[in-house]
Amino acid sequence: MAPSAKVPGTLLYVEDDADTRAALGASLARRVETLLLADNGAVGLAMFEAHAPDVVVTDITMPVLDGLAMARAIKGARREVPVIVTTAYNDTPYLLEAIEVGVDGYVLKPVDFPRLFEVVRRNFAVVDHQRQAVRHQEEQRLLLEEKTRLVEDLQGAMVRIKRLSGLLPICANCKRIRDDQGYWTAVEKYVGEHADVAFTHGICPPCVEALYPDLGPHE
Repeated sequence: MAPSAKVPGTLLYVEDDADTRAALGASLARRVETLLLADNGAVGLAMFEAHAPDVVVTDITMPVLDGLAMARAIKGARREVPVIVTTAYNDTPYLLEAIEVGVDGYVLKPVDFPRLFEVVRRNFAVVDHQRQAVRHQEEQRLLLEEKTRLVEDLQGAMVRIKRLSGLLPICANCKRIRDDQGYWTAVEKYVGEHADVAFTHGICPPCVEALYPDLGPHE
């Protein structure tokens, strides 16, 4: 990525300390396409619900609603959204709770911005990959539907081609049929080429009487 290029997408940054929020917010704004800022977890959650950001970065210890409680609510609504936490407290209870909540990154304060942005960039890449996979699956579904429709249309066309309809010139004596090329052909050959039927051969009773009069009448 070129230094001047911004990561496409929306980042929500939640931090209660005004100086930290201003400093990191300014740096993030130069690197991401759209930046949303909130000063506590309650405001952050409201902004998440209103704007559906792609990635969330949040402090842990905040008034009104802390970062892990907000992260838990976000993950409950949209599990796939990456949440990255920042905190000055690196003790085990916070780490264990963050893991239990399902956060996707952890950066200690004082925040090293290159480190933070690398975690942010990596999670944006994950989001983009997931969306590409969803788009690919949707494209494959649409292609399969189109293929199925084409096969059904072809089958329908073949049925229509095979179906006998209209007027056929037929010889009054030998009963041959004149085809589209002007050739006279046997009924069973013509029908077999134009309909999904097969023929078995036998002799009907009137023909038996005509061909074999010595056998007597047959019903």
